[in-house]
Amino acid sequence: MNFFLAVFGLLSCFAISPVNVTVNTNSCYLYQEPSFESEKVYVDEEVFVLSHGDNLTLIEEKENFALVQTVDNVIGYVYKFYLSYPDDYQIYPTFNASVRNNNSAIFNLEKEKTTYTANAGDKVFLFEGFNADDEFTAIQIVLDDGSLYNGYMLTKDISPNGISASLIVGITIICAVATIILSLVFIKKKKKSGSKN
Repeated sequence: MNFFLAVFGLLSCFAISPVNVTVNTNSCYLYQEPSFESEKVYVDEEVFVLSHGDNLTLIEEKENFALVQTVDNVIGYVYKFYLSYPDDYQIYPTFNASVRNNNSAIFNLEKEKTTYTANAGDKVFLFEGFNADDEFTAIQIVLDDGSLYNGYMLTKDISPNGISASLIVGITIICAVATIILSLVFIKKKKKSGSKN
């Protein structure tokens, strides 16, 4: 944490005017490094959680993350798409999946069911990837009021963009059949060439 304070102090020395940003998702974590795989920031041995409407000072942006400082001087990285910027605009991530079913439940960060639901075709962002074997998948979705909600959905209710699982299975079967056919053709040719000798 001393590193963060040193960085902030150095920026202050150069008289860079601070940029104020606001959290526009329901809740989210601060990370020690600009990555979801990084350790989360702890305060008094508890994970520090930002809430919707929290005001932060933007220190710097690093790819998809922003180094920020809270009003209580807690410093860490937050996913930049969870922030609204000074000109009253907010940026959204590139959504990489959609909802399969109407009235799909949305869960909070503790995987408790909320009153929010999503409908078939709604776009979501899978910020921790997608594993069809997991019961829950971490998502970010735009609610009716335009705010971003950071939580979970049942994996069965999500369809990731790109190649579908059934297409992957189909390609695998086609490749296996093609390998068998080519093997049989090769064996047949080998037998013919062997009988000529």
